[in-house]
Amino acid sequence: MEIIKNASLKKFNTFGIEATALELVEIHRLEDIQSLVPSLKTKRYMFLGGGSNALFINNFEGLVIVNKLKGLCANPIDENDVEVTALSGENWHELVLWSIDRGFYGLENMSLIPGTVGAAPMQNIGAYGAEFKDFCVSVDAVNLSTGELENFSNQACEFGYRESVFKRKLKD
Repeated sequence: MEIIKNASLKKFNTFGIEATALELVEIHRLEDIQSLVPSLKTKRYMFLGGGSNALFINNFEGLVIVNKLKGLCANPIDENDVEVTALSGENWHELVLWSIDRGFYGLENMSLIPGTVGAAPMQNIGAYGAEFKDFCVSVDAVNLSTGELENFSNQACEFGYRESVFKRKLKD
């Protein structure tokens, strides 16, 4: 894991705005984010996934953490159901296409939603009558105070319309 000083953010936001971050790091492993936790207590930081909800009008005077955690797998539950595990840095639309290609239907109404899988539980993304909460079994998240991985059941995520516990009670 390499922390880059005075890094361009142009390729990390969908508007292609030229701005710089005081520091930037791409996380590719869970251990990468866990190793950053102690320093997050003393510096300004922000997470970026696909960059579709970020509009930089100034440089960012802190650490930008770009989520590049990748991985998809499917575990059959029975002849009709499958449980998919997707890491948070996966592109949401690519997950939908991956699911359809394997005959795992249900997410297709949410195709073309920009961003990463990590944004899905944060905002309870949805479209055309389908919402993330309708397909989510659980969410694993790193506690940014302790660095520990915590599991949240669907109910514990407190999903509402474009809402979740991560957006409210557990913000930051």
